[in-house]
Amino acid sequence: MDLDETLIRGISEPLDREPQMTLGPYAIYFRPHVLEFLSGCAKHFELAVWSSATITYVGPIVKALLQEITMPLFIWDRAYCTVRYDFIQNKEIYQKDLRKVAANGHNLARVLIVDDEQYKVSLQIGNAILVKPYLGELEDMELFYLYRYLESIVGTRDIYTVDKTKWRESY
Repeated sequence: MDLDETLIRGISEPLDREPQMTLGPYAIYFRPHVLEFLSGCAKHFELAVWSSATITYVGPIVKALLQEITMPLFIWDRAYCTVRYDFIQNKEIYQKDLRKVAANGHNLARVLIVDDEQYKVSLQIGNAILVKPYLGELEDMELFYLYRYLESIVGTRDIYTVDKTKWRESY
């Protein structure tokens, strides 16, 4: 699972409501249904968090989200990302190369990655489920529907056989 704009929204300019937590200069807002989503997913899947942020940011947020639910398989920060340079945007980008997960003994045919930015998961797009970025909307239902979709593919032995590009169309 990605963190920013997937499970939470962390911003330096607070929204017009209280955040669930603060971390240094950041107001952290949990995406609606995130705790139910993570709790439900933990019943069927091993969970891990992989963010392009730093571990000093990622660690406390993951603890707040998962401490009552499950111990994540791993918590990876930008140090585990592959850095590329985007010449169009003129900036470094961080990609999540699932071959690093495979190198730790996991069969990629059984691995999903949930993220809000396609370029971060583009090296193994067949493993990706893309969600709409969470910008703080209280009425957001993305994780509610995503959990229903994930429940429908729980028994799938090879996730490459599943079309994940149209997961929202089921709901």
